[in-house]
Amino acid sequence: MAKNEDIKIIAFLCWKWGYGSADMAGTIRAQYPHSIRSVLVPCTGRVGADVVMRAFGRGADGVMIIGWYPKECDFETGNYFAYRQVEYLKEILKSLGLDEKRLMMGYCSAAEGQKFQQSAIEFDKVIKQLGPSPLRPKGGTSEKKKAKEKAKV
Repeated sequence: MAKNEDIKIIAFLCWKWGYGSADMAGTIRAQYPHSIRSVLVPCTGRVGADVVMRAFGRGADGVMIIGWYPKECDFETGNYFAYRQVEYLKEILKSLGLDEKRLMMGYCSAAEGQKFQQSAIEFDKVIKQLGPSPLRPKGGTSEKKKAKEKAKV
């Protein structure tokens, strides 16, 4: 089983605002946990249930979706759709026996690097408290790599 140090969090970031806030965090040297893996999306409204569940199925311990503030989305209702999708997915996670805290929806502007940093740190703490996801595939990629290295020797 994976340790808390091996936690993986997938962050789906709106190309303009969510990614902009993560980029600003880097610009101002605001460090956030290395467990966060960013995925750039055109709009948070494009992050469907299938994409989120695939992330969990492939080993994500948590998923965060970060976009622009409600009623200010460049695509008018994209972040509203994303919010509704997240609420629906939380119910699915509960039915699978997973804690709904493994999924988070947040809002940032491109100038809010520190807010992104705080959101990432807080979500990382929540996921570390929950521990690795029970949906994580057995025999993770690190174990496969070790087996291949042993076979080469």
